[in-house]
Amino acid sequence: MISATIGQCAAKPPSEAQCRPSTRGPIKAIHASKGGLQQACAPAGVSRVPQTRCRWAWWRATAAPADLPDLDALLGDLSVPEIDADLASLQTEQGAVFDDDGVVVHYKNDSRALHALEFAAAVADRSHWGRLRLAGEERLTFLHGQSTADVKDLQPGSGCDTVFVTAQARTIDLATVYAQGSGALVVVSPGVKEALLQRFDKYIFPADKVSVQDISSKTCMFSLVGPQADQVLQRLQAGAICDAPYGSHTLLSFQGKPVIVAVGGGLPGPGYTFIADESVAADVWRVLTAQDGVEPMGSDVWQMARVMAGRPAPGSELTEDFNPLEAGLYHAVSVQKGCYIGQETISKVHNLSAVKQQLWGLEMAAPCVVGDQVQSAAPDGGVLGRVTSYIDTPDGRHRALAYLKCKSRGAQVELEGVPVVVAGANGRVVAPPFLSRAFPEGQGEPEAAAASSEELAARKADAQRQKEEEEAAAAAARAEKLRAMQERLAAWQAQQQE
Repeated sequence: MISATIGQCAAKPPSEAQCRPSTRGPIKAIHASKGGLQQACAPAGVSRVPQTRCRWAWWRATAAPADLPDLDALLGDLSVPEIDADLASLQTEQGAVFDDDGVVVHYKNDSRALHALEFAAAVADRSHWGRLRLAGEERLTFLHGQSTADVKDLQPGSGCDTVFVTAQARTIDLATVYAQGSGALVVVSPGVKEALLQRFDKYIFPADKVSVQDISSKTCMFSLVGPQADQVLQRLQAGAICDAPYGSHTLLSFQGKPVIVAVGGGLPGPGYTFIADESVAADVWRVLTAQDGVEPMGSDVWQMARVMAGRPAPGSELTEDFNPLEAGLYHAVSVQKGCYIGQETISKVHNLSAVKQQLWGLEMAAPCVVGDQVQSAAPDGGVLGRVTSYIDTPDGRHRALAYLKCKSRGAQVELEGVPVVVAGANGRVVAPPFLSRAFPEGQGEPEAAAASSEELAARKADAQRQKEEEEAAAAAARAEKLRAMQERLAAWQAQQQE
């Protein structure tokens, strides 16, 4: 578990040796003075500050520890920033092109950003994603019953992915939950927040000890992803969290405002998510994009990365046509935690090995479009499924996601590497790194109760045979009863004719 509090900081600044974070043992709080993060070297076109050292410095304050901002300063009583255009202005200087909703589409650097994402590090502005804060004693219990993961026992400083589903276990969204001492922060996909708020309002009763607050507009969220993301955090002297498990998070301070730094950037591989008060958004973004090798990326490159990684998205792979097991989200599902919305259906699908289609990636030789049929390239092959997402990259790669049939005559079919044809173009099935086909340890069936697919098939066959035998016996009994009635009727008719 990762946990840190700003209030433990002494008023006297520590020595330089004390400022150096350790990668072993419990993570200590690391804080930034007002100028701390602003000491980064700025990118071209952005004003620079004289200092050249990039670091998270200790908080230097004369206030008592109890007066220093804690996590609730970010997740609770947030003030509307005085200037909300600073971040957009900075991004415009960096070449940003915005869509009608104010989301950065690209920075006229898609090739560089994609290369940085794969070989260095890139940072994405995900502030348009939803952020919901739940408070109250029953906040985790409530989320436990609303989503698929085992979140009730999350400790402060830890987190996990979870899936919101319908009562029929159809997917709504893949979310991330961060558990804190006095609240829980839920990050949801763009366009899903309002529906979830309505759903929460439906299930929260007056006596429940849980409340929900939408803090999306009062906070910013950036994700740093790529193979060199750890090195970037270490250069900022915030690298103590680098070896922590996914979902772990700690609290830093910048210009008097708390900043959450969480392990995981929304894509596979090294990555970190920063959530902060919007009033310091521009300065945090400036520091991250100023690091050597880091490129800003817009929604176009994020979409490329999402599809190549296999992360399902609402409206494409997460719809009422699919359940989380079909979507390859086993890592965010528990069938052992007890009752929750959709649990009965998910358990039934799992116990009967009833997953008949799975989400897979496609590497194509030519473009295709969403909705195109995916056909087996075998001479007698039929339709396997349909494309749900498609992207092409600046370097000419064609990638897609598709739900494909994974069973033939009741038996599981291995699809990885299978040649396919889409819109007349050849391709092959690949396994995206984001997807999972097995439950986390302790969240699947107990070992003693686990049954192999062969055993389950045998049980199903026995039950079917027993049912057929019972139906046959009942039919024979009805036939015998009808024969007896016909004999009695014939005898009575004969007596009437005498």
